[in-house]
Amino acid sequence: MLCGGLSLRDFMHKLHKVLRPTGPVVSMELLFGREKHVTDLELALYATGRHAFIYGDRGVGKTSLAQTVAFKLQEENDPILVGCEKESTFSSVMNDIILRGIPQDKKIDTQGWSVGLNVAGIGGISAGKNQKINNTEINIESVSAAVRALQFLTTAHSKVPYIVIDEFDQIESDLERQKFGSLIKQLGDQACEVKLIFTGIGDSLVTLIGGHKSSERQIHQVHLDSLPLNGRFQIIDNAFNEFGLIVEESVRYKIAGLSDGFPNYIHLICEKILLTCQSSTKEFNSIDYSLFIKGLNDAIDSVSETLRQSYTDATEGRDESYKHIIWAMSDMADLTRHKTHISESYVKICKSLDVVPLDKSTFERKFSALKKPAFGCIIIPALGNRPAWFRFRENMLRGYIRMRAEQHGLELDFQNYRVAGEHSARAIGKYAAYKPLTNIEGRVAKLRGDDDWLDDLKKELRK
Repeated sequence: MLCGGLSLRDFMHKLHKVLRPTGPVVSMELLFGREKHVTDLELALYATGRHAFIYGDRGVGKTSLAQTVAFKLQEENDPILVGCEKESTFSSVMNDIILRGIPQDKKIDTQGWSVGLNVAGIGGISAGKNQKINNTEINIESVSAAVRALQFLTTAHSKVPYIVIDEFDQIESDLERQKFGSLIKQLGDQACEVKLIFTGIGDSLVTLIGGHKSSERQIHQVHLDSLPLNGRFQIIDNAFNEFGLIVEESVRYKIAGLSDGFPNYIHLICEKILLTCQSSTKEFNSIDYSLFIKGLNDAIDSVSETLRQSYTDATEGRDESYKHIIWAMSDMADLTRHKTHISESYVKICKSLDVVPLDKSTFERKFSALKKPAFGCIIIPALGNRPAWFRFRENMLRGYIRMRAEQHGLELDFQNYRVAGEHSARAIGKYAAYKPLTNIEGRVAKLRGDDDWLDDLKKELRK
């Protein structure tokens, strides 16, 4: 149990006060490591006609940043939050925005609404006088109608409505996405006070502006990278401080490193460790490695099915060497890795685990197999036509794979880039803070009995 013997009810209340493993953060108190992004967004959105687009990997915290800024800046009512799906269209998203922007929780003089809706050209909402609205069928087909409808929200919802359009990249139709570029251009031309904040994966901003390149100047672009270490440590410290717990420095580092900078992983691991404490009959004042590994095992079981399935496809029912190769891909801080560097990490992992590495041709064959559909295409080419550079199909996979490696007794390098010349895969034993191992290339030949491959590897590294 936790120090102080909290009841389950009190424990869960405190837990959800500091951790949000299943949903976005919506307040500055929990949005650690993104202070500069918040300030930059706030300053940019004060400009008339300017909107924002936040893009980056899945799970990096785009929705949390967007909603936190929207709630911070929205002065009347709550901001309008809508999500996109594969089948979403410009019309369906705009309809959703207008419906959510109408305060249906209060009685309304529908004569006023009728006049406003007729002006907006969207019609279709009806109710008796001084009744709550009960019909939400509207139809916004054109960009010009959408502009009129959004102008209408500046009187019906608030003077400056903030609208978050989440997962914009989910919309499959290029034509539908491009309509939003036209919308932004027209909103700017008419000085409409509505503020749109889009979130999306990858380079969906390019598709957003479509053929209206001039709308680019009206969009504040935010590319959200993985959370920096200081932000990761702030989440960890804030969570355990809430319960008066001290976290061993090596455990603190491991949570930060294994998360790979994805806030959801940090929240999830911390939640599972705290639940482990709460369910125990012992009383805890600090978090050691044994508590960490129990919480990590539970966190791994809770990771989304899509990520677990990719790892399963690549490893289940196959020999252990596939895991070792995938773990080698997860070593070091580089998201994009050269095959020579991957094989270098692979050899060190084998040494750490006291197993004999594959010969060169077998390694090449198994590495190539990991790019095939039967193995979940877990590894893909990273730089187009440039050979020998690879990355994971989805960057968020790396954090999950690092957790699996830790679960199997392997410690990977979370921080150093390959160019630093430091390599650190090693078996877990008793240790304090993490320290990278020195270069062990000289020992690899003896381990492998394959001096030729090592010579080839060194030649590649000198290029």
